[in-house]
This record gives sequence, C-alpha cells and structure tokens, in this order.
Amino acid sequence: MDAFKKKLILNSTRIVIKVGSSLLVNAKNNFINKKVINNFFKDINFLISKNKEILIVSSGALALGRKAISISDLNLKITEKQAISSIGQVLMIDSWREAFSKYKISCGQILLTHYDAETRRSSINARNTIEALIKLNSIAIINENDTIATKELRYGDNDQLAARVAQLACADLLIVLSDVDGLFDSNPEKNPQAKLIKKITNIDSKIEKISENTSSSNSVGGMETKVKAAKIALAAGCNMIITKGSTSNPIKKLFENGKATWFYSDTSPKTARKKWISSQIKAKGNIIVDDGAEIALRKGASLLPAGIIEVNGIFSKGDTIKVLNKKNNLVCIGFSSYPSEDAKKIAGFKSNEIKKVLGYHQKDVVIHRDDMVIKNGKH
Repeated sequence: MDAFKKKLILNSTRIVIKVGSSLLVNAKNNFINKKVINNFFKDINFLISKNKEILIVSSGALALGRKAISISDLNLKITEKQAISSIGQVLMIDSWREAFSKYKISCGQILLTHYDAETRRSSINARNTIEALIKLNSIAIINENDTIATKELRYGDNDQLAARVAQLACADLLIVLSDVDGLFDSNPEKNPQAKLIKKITNIDSKIEKISENTSSSNSVGGMETKVKAAKIALAAGCNMIITKGSTSNPIKKLFENGKATWFYSDTSPKTARKKWISSQIKAKGNIIVDDGAEIALRKGASLLPAGIIEVNGIFSKGDTIKVLNKKNNLVCIGFSSYPSEDAKKIAGFKSNEIKKVLGYHQKDVVIHRDDMVIKNGKH
C-alpha cells in the first residue's frame, strides 16, 4: 500500500462499513455466514486498536426471514417483504450481538429510511443517537427500516443508505464490502480481461456508464448503486473504498495493498457540512445574544442558553435560525437543538438548569458549534 492510502485510513477517525447481504447470507441455504462475520470482527478489532470509531450498515434481513419461515418465492408483495424482513431483522441483529459478545463489545440497533437520513429533524435525532452510542463505546448496527421503507424495498439498496449515514455522522471514510474487488472497466463476469479501476477522483458520465448493475437473489442493487453512493459520500467530504469482503480480513488487507477501488473526496466532512449549513438561506427565527456570547461564538464555541437575550419567531428542533448581536448584526446561522418555545424558557439560564426549567435535558447547547456557520454583516 502506498503511503497516501495508508495515511488516508489512519487519519480517518470515524469509519462507516457497509456489509451486503451477499456476504452475510449464504446464497445456497439462506443461513447467516458466521465465518464471514467472525473474520470481519478481526478487522473491527484491528480498527478499534487504531482508535477508530466504527459504524456498521448491514443488509440481510429479508434473506434470513425467508429462511426462517421457509419461503423461497422471490416474487413477493411489498407487504410480504416487509413482514418477512421484520422476522429476519431479529435474527440478523442477534447474529451481530453474538459475534460482538465474543470480543466483549456492545452494539446498538438503528433502523433508518432514506427519508430519515435526508429529513433534518430525523437526521439530527439519528446523529445524536450515533454520537451517544460512540460515547458509550458501543457500535451502531444500522439497517433499512423495511417496515415502512416500501420504496427502498422495491428499488433501493443499503449502499446509498450507508453513504447517507456517513454524511449525517460526518464520517471520514466509507468502506463498502462487496462480492467483487471493486469497480472494473467492464463486467468481469462477462469479460475475463476486465481491469480494476484503482483510483477515482471524479465520478463523471464515463464512470457512471461502466458501473453496470449486478444482481443477487438476496440483495438489491449492484455496482451502479455503489457509484451512486460514492457520489453522495464524496460530496459530504467522505472518502470511499469498495473491496471484496469475502476474503480473510479484507480491511486489514487494504494495508497490504489489497485489491480495491478508492474514491477520493476533494474536501473534508467538516468543510462539506459547513458549506451545506451556509446554503440554508431560509431561517425560521432568530436569537439575540449578549456581547460575551458573541465573542465566544466567534472564537468557535457553541451557543449556550446563558448568553441568549431574546428568542424571536416560531421554529422547531432542527430548524435553521439566525443568531444576531445586540446591534442586530448577523453573528451566525445554525440548527437549533430546541424548539422556539423551549429556547425562550431557558434563555439566560445555565446549561445545568435546563432540566429544572423544561423538565427534560436535550443538550447543553442551543446551537452546537458543528451545526453553525459564523457570519459577518447584516442579516
């Protein structure tokens, strides 16, 4: 492995790993592939030893559900798929729990839809849960919420969900474990001379064209969806790797020049997020702060309730709001951690008094520094 690739992984603090159903589930009998999971956990331990924060996006619920109730018919109605997936989800998460327990690692389950990942309030809640699990030294196992995600069951895939998770979690790297080595210049199943594309810095029409769709009886999607996922990840400042997951210790092999396609982003997760926040031009309300709060904000601090003088407008948790100084000049814009009615109640209070005032405690801050962009001038 060249020094740059090695540095890319070592400098990645938060890593999302997507494991597809074609790896987790044996296509012949629809049983969970425990050998793959056990091999995979050696890689997880390796990354944890390097102080990496790990999130796992896992497929396989539908295939496991089919096996559990002995259904081989692939032409199922959406409602039938939803029901069968709910059965398989229990089996899948239990397999992960069992594997984690051998290494004395706890895990938590998060079920999302693309709507959850793309809707601000839902995505903030998901991000808060992920952050909490990381602080608890637990690993989030994330899957599609098949019970309500009808569109994703019919057409979707967990590749793009993994990219959305990487985006909302501000991950540095997304590793997609596939049943092939990466993206080839033509379909390797049809062309033995197909060459692996090792490095991609720009996903243009040529790359999109050669990302042919592959199929599996247990999974939805293929290389085409992985390239779509890469576009989402790169725009969010997250680098991405596609590599074969069925080999022994596939992630550790990346350090040994293992076969893979590397997608490089030209920005960082933090920069991409700040750019996205800055593009939110429609604010639902504003908060006026005192001089001390303005100075702290401009130095990179979060907005604490103690520095708030006044709250104006009607907004919900997660909405974009403006922060103004006493001269009515714009200090920053950001996403509120509290709805307007509660922000008004805690204005001027210390963070440790929030629960006493509201009866609950969401966060110590009204706007977290990661959820704001400092501005200068009139609003």
